[in-house]
Amino acid sequence: MNRLRRYAIVLVTNLIVIFVVRQTSVSCRKQDQEDPVVCPPIRFQSEESTRSNTSSPEENLIQHHTHMTASQQEPVIYLITATYQRQSQKADLVSLCHTLKHVPSLVWIVVENSASQSPVIRAVLGRCNISAVHLTVQTPERIQAKKKYSPKVTGVVHRNTGLGWVREHCSRQDCGGVVLFGDDDDRYDLRLFDEIRKTERVSVFMVGLTGGLLMEGPYCKNGSVAQWHRVWTPERPVPVDMQGFAINVRLLLKRSDVWIEGGGAYTDMGYVEASRFIFQFVSNTSMLECRTQMNEVLVWRTRTVQSPLWNEKYEKSDTSIEL
Repeated sequence: MNRLRRYAIVLVTNLIVIFVVRQTSVSCRKQDQEDPVVCPPIRFQSEESTRSNTSSPEENLIQHHTHMTASQQEPVIYLITATYQRQSQKADLVSLCHTLKHVPSLVWIVVENSASQSPVIRAVLGRCNISAVHLTVQTPERIQAKKKYSPKVTGVVHRNTGLGWVREHCSRQDCGGVVLFGDDDDRYDLRLFDEIRKTERVSVFMVGLTGGLLMEGPYCKNGSVAQWHRVWTPERPVPVDMQGFAINVRLLLKRSDVWIEGGGAYTDMGYVEASRFIFQFVSNTSMLECRTQMNEVLVWRTRTVQSPLWNEKYEKSDTSIEL
């Protein structure tokens, strides 16, 4: 008898759940005809997370940045990422976003190669729900006119725009922290962020899959540079990739006249010379902090390959769908 009673209770409960779900689905379908976003997927969010989704990236920066520095008392990492329009741009930014979500006390400064903000990037940063800033600057026409110009190998003006934002923000907020440069298709081991957060002046580390090598940068010993592994332009005093160093914000504020490549100039091929920038803050390589523990590679320049779209001429994709 008790077993039958339990079965009856379970049956009635299931019938009630089915009835409620069907009623909700019908209601959503009716509203969807008028407004496709009336019935979003069900989520459970904290109060702070809900506020962040409804605010701009700049407001997120203020809310999260204040909260992090007050409660965790650790230096903030400012990651400056230059980005340009291409097939995989959104996919790369979304992938990097999901990595950065696991990094506490971080501000992501995305500098878009455009005269105005792209709604796609704006939406990605809004959904990412981390402290983010969306800046825009157009590559100068004199650079675009160069025969060997490519958005892949430029970005000086964009990185300098990010540096300018950090200097202005931290001069008003009196904040400390570390600046790191990274492309939107880079891959990170989260331990790198823990290491560079300790940077007192300028730290350097090995970068994978760059410079025509499996890795390029310093071999570390006892926190200092023992020797360099490089082939491309070996005479560079600090032969590191733009992703291979981090600099303390207080040095940037102290030397506010220093910019990458002299404030926006480009080399003939468009490559960024990190060495010249770094040597404005240290007088010799012995002052560099070597942060890669056990000489591991913790960041990779993977460079997303763009997909060949040869079948688009036979069957056009719906361009109204966001890629």
